[in-house]
Order: sequence, then C-alpha cells, then structure tokens
Amino acid sequence: MWHPELDTILQLRPNQHSVEQKNYFSCLVYRRTHADPVTQPKGTILVHEGKPVLIHCTFDYSGVPYLYWYERYPHEAPRPLLTQYGASDEEEKRRRRGFSAKLEKDSKSFHLEKNSSEASDSAVYYCALRDTANKTTLGGEQKPP
Repeated sequence: MWHPELDTILQLRPNQHSVEQKNYFSCLVYRRTHADPVTQPKGTILVHEGKPVLIHCTFDYSGVPYLYWYERYPHEAPRPLLTQYGASDEEEKRRRRGFSAKLEKDSKSFHLEKNSSEASDSAVYYCALRDTANKTTLGGEQKPP
C-alpha cells in the first residue's frame, strides 16, 4: 500500500499569490522516514509559470535499476509519467507533456525536467526504483491512501 508519509514526494501546485502578475508554482518536498534507495531533496522550490522545472532524484542501488517518475493529481490514483527509456509511441510522448528524465549511472541520478512549466503541471511527483533482476518493487506499491 502506498503511504505518502513514507515516500519522498514533490508537490507542484499553483500559488495563490503572484508578484508583478506572474504565476508561481511551489514544490513541497517530503522525506522518507526510513532508509530508501531513492531520494529527493528536502525543501520548497518556487517556479515561475513558463520557466524550466527540475526535480532531483538520486538512487543508492548497485543492482540493475529500472526507474520511473509518477504523478498524482488530487483525488486520483498515481499514474506513470515516464521511465528511463524513451517514449515508444505517440501516446507516451503526449502523456509526458514535455517532461523528460535521463538516467545518469555514474552520478546515480534520474532528474525530472521540463523546459516550460504550465498550470496543468500542478500535481504530486515522485521517483521510484524497481529491481529488474529480482522483479521486486522497492519502497512498496504506489497506491492512493
């Protein structure tokens, strides 16, 4: 079962305030309370609408990793946004909505990026890792509470 208090998640949501009539987004970061092979930094990130988004994800795993980014909108189940492999068809490219992530094995990172943020990007984002050699999901299943 997915437990938001145990997972490292980022929440990108519209801020009700604006400065100079520009829209902002705030990213809230929650840390896991126990050891996890996938980590995301703690803190709040403010992003101007139309500006680039970068959400960090690093992993500490020596096996064969298979990495995912998920997104979760309020009152909906989490859904896959992308994996470490390129989009295989037009539907997957559309689902990514301009987001990308590249697996960097040397730095053990899989950062989520988008060149231009949009209001529709307001959601919870989280990184997950699966051991493909043992087909074991690390960190538990991702299901809504």
